[in-house]
Amino acid sequence: MQGAGNDFLVLDNRFYRFSREELSSLAEQWCPRRFGVGADGLLALDAADAADYRMRYVNADGSPATMCGNGARCLARYAVAAGLGGPEVAFETDAGRYHGYVPDSPDAPVRLYVPSPRHFRRAIELRAPLPGPLEAVHYVWTGTEHLVAFVDALEAADVATWGRHLRTDARVQPEGANANFVRVEHDAEDRPRLRLRTYEKGVEGETLACGTGVLAAATVAWELGRVEADPVRVDAAGGAFRVGHEPTERGTELFLEGPAESVFRGSFEG
Repeated sequence: MQGAGNDFLVLDNRFYRFSREELSSLAEQWCPRRFGVGADGLLALDAADAADYRMRYVNADGSPATMCGNGARCLARYAVAAGLGGPEVAFETDAGRYHGYVPDSPDAPVRLYVPSPRHFRRAIELRAPLPGPLEAVHYVWTGTEHLVAFVDALEAADVATWGRHLRTDARVQPEGANANFVRVEHDAEDRPRLRLRTYEKGVEGETLACGTGVLAAATVAWELGRVEADPVRVDAAGGAFRVGHEPTERGTELFLEGPAESVFRGSFEG
């Protein structure tokens, strides 16, 4: 499955019952491109006692991750297709309890309701000097750790070099942090939007989209007063998202909305 170009291997672990260690080993074996099936990570759907299912996510390098926004939307669509609820589902993750809304149309975006971001810190001080023309880096937790920097020339940003530099800084260890580079723009009708490029830990490179990174970019932009629109559009290389707040039966919730599509099904031996 893929969500805005962020792609995943998805398996129903209610039947296989792979352990965490086995899932990590399988991700290392299957996710490398050209040598394996190829994906940014591995999603496993497990049974849950107090929810429709439990989501487990492992990065391509075998390291566990607490949350993945694009993966969560993909797994919600998979779960509804498997008869585990719908159009709304509740599921457990290592980052907490989430809800998703999956429309009937397979082409419609999936909406993910997420807990409030935590630990926002403005202009944090890193151990190493900031790379390139970056003036400040901000921290926020949106299911996983994120650094956000605003840039004027997004296309010219050296995401590979800057992202690795920020992701490995001693200040954000041992967990590390994804590194997001954001530009504020306006469309033809003068509506603000964000454009985003993300370096993801675990993948150790730039990905076409990162759901929790989209949430981080929108959250920091709101906190700094760079945009006021709610919802706000966020464009990644792989596709467009909306981030905003919506009243639900659980209260006013933050949501991430974007594509989630099945690409192919198959079997794998190895």
